Amino acid sequence: MNNQQSKALALGYLIKVSTGNINASHTEGNVVIAKKVTLPDGSSVPYFSGQAKRRMLRDRLEDLGFALSEVAAQVSGQEVTPPVQPWQYIDEDLFGYMDPSGARRRTSPVRVSAGIGMFPFQGDRDLGTRSFERFGQAVSAGGNMFETELYANLFKGNMLVELDRVGVFSDLELGDKPKDIPAHLEKIEKNGRVFYVLPLEERKKRLKALLEALGLLWGGGRTARMLSDLSPRFVAYSRMTIKHPVFLEALQVSYSEGRYELILEPLISALQKFSNYRQNTLFGLEKGFFSNEEEIRQNLEPYGKVMDLYEAIQEAQKDVESL
Repeated sequence: MNNQQSKALALGYLIKVSTGNINASHTEGNVVIAKKVTLPDGSSVPYFSGQAKRRMLRDRLEDLGFALSEVAAQVSGQEVTPPVQPWQYIDEDLFGYMDPSGARRRTSPVRVSAGIGMFPFQGDRDLGTRSFERFGQAVSAGGNMFETELYANLFKGNMLVELDRVGVFSDLELGDKPKDIPAHLEKIEKNGRVFYVLPLEERKKRLKALLEALGLLWGGGRTARMLSDLSPRFVAYSRMTIKHPVFLEALQVSYSEGRYELILEPLISALQKFSNYRQNTLFGLEKGFFSNEEEIRQNLEPYGKVMDLYEAIQEAQKDVESL
């Protein structure tokens, strides 16, 4: 891209789930178990996987009008062979692919973390029933009962986007004899390897679409009865000269009297630690969500623009356009 010093986009964000089980683990008897991780003190917090988040981002990109590679994949038994046309399919570009033979493989330039709950799991469950009466049987036949672990929590997430790899495909990723490579891709030979590069405008278009998809995020399991809005309530964005998940461990929140409070010390510490590598930083927060909203705005303003959430996504897209 034009600004060769820009290596990555680093994003940290907070997602609220009022009631749900976004990405379940396994089933114990008739109970659907929520995914959880155990903390050093023995308590556990819920999480949903990075794989689930990538699936949701794919779906939102499709909503935005992008074709996904699944329509062109070949399925044989349990094996799925991707089309390996990342110039055509945005999901192969952003999220990578792997040919079952292992000959063609692309590591995702978009790295995502799991969504980690900020507060301990409380053991809540939802009770569901299926009455056999609805299937033409007598009421006395009864029905099935099942339970689903659920939670109300705030989840932190992270995304690291490698700018020098989005829209750039190596011969190792495409195979020894890649076919049907469009003429509009630039061919570059470097360090004994061959790279095919999408036009700059298309690369920026895909990056902006990824940011928009994050702002529209929803999905997961059991959405028919536990629909959740997973769009961020807070986002920190930074364009970096290095590849590092700056905000991965920087977001902490407390809860008191029905309101969330963003703990600023670890976030400010991360901003200061990477000050020499941050080229442009901005923050977005949902109005009325945090009890210390004014404190957040005042303390983060020295490090970057602080604005409403929807404005922050738009501003991040403008920043990408400047590359």
